[in-house]
Amino acid sequence: MRQPKMTASDDHLDIVLAGLAAGRTLLPSTRSGDRPILDAMAALGARIERTDAGIAATGAGNGCLLEPAATLALEDADAALLVAGLVAPYDMAARIACRSALPDGERDAFLAATAAMGIQASAPDADTIVLAGQASAVPARHACAGWSETVLRAIALAALNTPGITRLEGEGAAPTGLARRLRVFGAQCRIDDRDGGWSLAVTGQCVLRAAEAESAS
Repeated sequence: MRQPKMTASDDHLDIVLAGLAAGRTLLPSTRSGDRPILDAMAALGARIERTDAGIAATGAGNGCLLEPAATLALEDADAALLVAGLVAPYDMAARIACRSALPDGERDAFLAATAAMGIQASAPDADTIVLAGQASAVPARHACAGWSETVLRAIALAALNTPGITRLEGEGAAPTGLARRLRVFGAQCRIDDRDGGWSLAVTGQCVLRAAEAESAS
């Protein structure tokens, strides 16, 4: 089945996925404020190029990120948590710093979720997440009640390089937008109804591929 096309978006999630997925993805709507997250993806092995049509990202490939040589410095909590989630299951050390303090609830939820996956993560400061690296992360079933959308996305990113199926379960509106963004880049994920709520299943260590941008017409 042909993957859906990528619509225009200024979302950090698209930048992270484009920097991960093998192949070249055009990001037509990046902003000047996106430079730190683009730099972070470049430090992790993506090739970032400016073109007449926007920014082109050639991804490192799922499972093929490089260990960063220096701290990954991000401007905001959303970007910092997404990058931390992406890197979390890798067997490499990384330090992610945010220009502002990470919200306590989001930081704590992220650390609890990654701990459930066997990931060694800590927050020595209010604006920093440190990942120690581990031989292999393990899939887990997560109860997402009370999570922010950012934490949900971060753990879904962590699931992409975690072997097996990671399940995220919550109430209210299902994260159909998140599932669609993941599928745009070739991820295997599925949303099911469960007892008045939803369950998002993400299959890890699949081949992710560059997304084809949808025409503006």
